[in-house]
Amino acid sequence: MAYRIAEGSLAAPMPWQDQSINVLLPRDAKVQGTNLVIARDQLPLGLTFQDYVIQQRQNFKAQLAGFEAIADTAGRIDGHEAHFLEHTWRSGGKPIHQVMAMVLHRDNAVLTFTGSIPGGLEAETRDALVAAITSFTFAAE
Repeated sequence: MAYRIAEGSLAAPMPWQDQSINVLLPRDAKVQGTNLVIARDQLPLGLTFQDYVIQQRQNFKAQLAGFEAIADTAGRIDGHEAHFLEHTWRSGGKPIHQVMAMVLHRDNAVLTFTGSIPGGLEAETRDALVAAITSFTFAAE
């Protein structure tokens, strides 16, 4: 199995499950600390994508201090079923604004894109994160 990252690839001697997390930091962000995180997950056995989204939403409400939902809608990214969330919460008493998309991929894999803006909403930064997330295209298999 060839495993590729931006810098190159390696030959894995057996099939492995990719559980990596990618963190992207914009060089010229208006808000210091803005980031886009891409994480990989698998749907637990017997759980539908809709159930997964409900479970994640419940986790956010339970685990993120001061959680407030702003938007919560189904959609698509590159033809794949997706769910979009936008919310705020507090970390160390400071506001965090997040835009998120969970996207169902092959073999019950889920890609989660989370754009975070420390200090709260900054519209231009938010729009840039949403544009980046929704521009994602899956590699040909």
